[in-house]
Formats: sequence, C-alpha cells, structure tokens
Amino acid sequence: MSTEQHDTDAYGQELARISHHQHEALSARLTVFQALAAARVAPEQADQIVSQLEAGAIAGAHTWISESSAPHGSEPRFEDGWFAGVRIEGTSGPPCPAGRKSN
Repeated sequence: MSTEQHDTDAYGQELARISHHQHEALSARLTVFQALAAARVAPEQADQIVSQLEAGAIAGAHTWISESSAPHGSEPRFEDGWFAGVRIEGTSGPPCPAGRKSN
C-alpha cells in the first residue's frame, strides 16, 4: 500500500469516526432535552443547562488537546502542524457551543 493510499484511508477513517461521534452527541443532546422537558424545565432554562454542559465538554476537550502530543510515529511535519494548531487554538480559547454566536 502506498503512503498516499494509507493517508487517504486514515483520513477517511478519521472522518467516519468524527461523524459517528457527532451523531452520538446529537442523539444525547436530544435525549437530555426530552428528559428536561419531561421534568417540566422551561425551554430557556433547558437550553441554558445544555449549553453549559456543552461548554464544559468543549473546555475539557480543549485542555486535553493542549496537554497532549501528536500521535506516536507522526512525521515531523505533522507534529509541527499539530503543535502550531494547539498554539493557535490555545490563544483563541474554547469555541462557543454549537449553535451559539459569541458577542
């Protein structure tokens, strides 16, 4: 298998993994909204609760990424890009939760 073919396969696998996690996150989000509605939590308050949960998850992931390294065995160019991305993201802070706009 050529390096280019391996890179394409790895990229496709990563996209599939990301897509799976996004689907799971959306399903969990909807379940939380349904549970809060069943508990008679007002929609505005439910939205705030879910937003705070998402913000905490994003902050936790941001911390994990900023404290981690590029995957073992990565080429030096990849490692350089990894650390450059971590530095850039670290200076901008965690993004707003999905569906929110920052002021």
